[in-house]
Amino acid sequence: MAKPTLRMEAQRKFFHSLMILVAIVNWIGTQILLPIQGPLLSIGFTGICLVFFVGFEFTRVRVYGYFPFRHITDRVMRPKEKTKLGASVYFAVGTLLIFLSLYLVSNLLQNWFNFSCTLMLTGWLAVTAVLVSAIGDGAAAIVGIKFGRRKLRGNRTLEGAIGGFFFGFLAFLPLWFLLGIHWLYGLIAASVLFLVDVVSPTINDNLVNPVAIGFTLAFFEIAVVLFMSIGGG
Repeated sequence: MAKPTLRMEAQRKFFHSLMILVAIVNWIGTQILLPIQGPLLSIGFTGICLVFFVGFEFTRVRVYGYFPFRHITDRVMRPKEKTKLGASVYFAVGTLLIFLSLYLVSNLLQNWFNFSCTLMLTGWLAVTAVLVSAIGDGAAAIVGIKFGRRKLRGNRTLEGAIGGFFFGFLAFLPLWFLLGIHWLYGLIAASVLFLVDVVSPTINDNLVNPVAIGFTLAFFEIAVVLFMSIGGG
């Protein structure tokens, strides 16, 4: 098996990195429609992406003769990936799951307990999870190929995990500067990404990353709101 190159890894990450467009979709929903409509628009967009990715991968794996991009995928995909669903499907599932979960939980808290978690309710916690996951995971793979020396479980390296943390936090910075989301959310998100890389779970990390980051951020926001309500009371 040929050793992965930087170009190969960048091409492999392209499709699931399209999910970072959900940040623009969520912004359109919150700014042009209503703040709470952002997550609904993002859920619809993610669902469309998931259908596209599943169709793309089904054609590639099961109807290979009719797949128009096989000359590209043959060059960039690892042998074990050629007969399995690609990372884009898992990442889209993770993105859809975290948007749906946080949307439902935030609405339940708002409507049943009058407990408002604004970042969760408007979808920006889910966006944070997706941005940090997509950029950080891609960077971890590229940094690991270029500079990786200390091996972790699987093909991961400690240097790659550190690179993922750094670039994952950088991916969060626009949300800090443009929307005023506290930098602690970005630090927590990047830290969870780093821990997932170090632990290297057997479940596909493209699914685990957005879910783990999203739920951690949700618990953190709930704790912050509780603390502020108690302190204010």
